[in-house]
Parts: sequence; C-alpha cells; structure tokens
Amino acid sequence: MEVGLAILIVIVTGAAGGFVNVFIGDSGLHLPHTDSTTKTFQPGFLATVLIGALAALGSWGMSKAILLSGAAAPAGLSTADIANALLIGFGGAKWFKSETEKDVLQKTAAVAATKQPDAAAAATIATATPQAALAAAMSMR
Repeated sequence: MEVGLAILIVIVTGAAGGFVNVFIGDSGLHLPHTDSTTKTFQPGFLATVLIGALAALGSWGMSKAILLSGAAAPAGLSTADIANALLIGFGGAKWFKSETEKDVLQKTAAVAATKQPDAAAAATIATATPQAALAAAMSMR
C-alpha cells in the first residue's frame, strides 16, 4: 500500500474517532466561538475532530516508524492499525475536551469562591455542564 494512502486512511479514521467523541457529553456540534455569558472560548467540533486525526496519525507513525524513516519500505496497514486509529482518535479528542472543560471548571471554582453561599447554585454547579456551572457561579451574589 502506498504511504500516502495509508496516512490518509489513518487520518480519516482518527477524525472519525474524534467525531464520535463530539457526541459524548454535552458539547454537541458547534463551531468555535466565545461564549458571551461566561467569556470563555469553546473550540467546537472541528478542533475535536482535528485533534483526533492528529493523535491517530502520531500513534500510527510511532508504531510504524514510517514517517521519519528514509527507507522506502511499504506501508503496512492492518485492521488492527485502523482500530487503533479509531480508538486513539477518540481518546485524543476526549483528552482535548477534558482540558478545555477543566479550564472552565477552574474558572467556576474561582468565581464561586468569591461569592456568598447559595444552595441552589451549588446544586446547579454540581450537576450542570461546565458552561452552565460557570453561568450559575457568575449569577451568585
């Protein structure tokens, strides 16, 4: 198999893993934007898919050592490589989403710590999405 085709298959499969991750949780299909209420940047599904593709390509490249070698060895692509690309794409996207949500939750904690205790807001923060939790913290007195 030609190296370019193998790389394309790995990238597309990793992107598919990242795309599946978009639907896990609450982020959904949205383009990158800055939330007007909380003033936080939301990278959107395109970034999640891109991270999945790059993670899969990096993993495959490391396992095959084909991207950095000067040898003209044939690019092997097995079903295990495709399954790995799908899982690594999903995991890489999950890591990326977790990092962006962590930033929002840290901001939530910082905002809530400066406010008076509010049982209703605490219940919302404990169960809501990161963006909704930050909005609840910002609405506290």
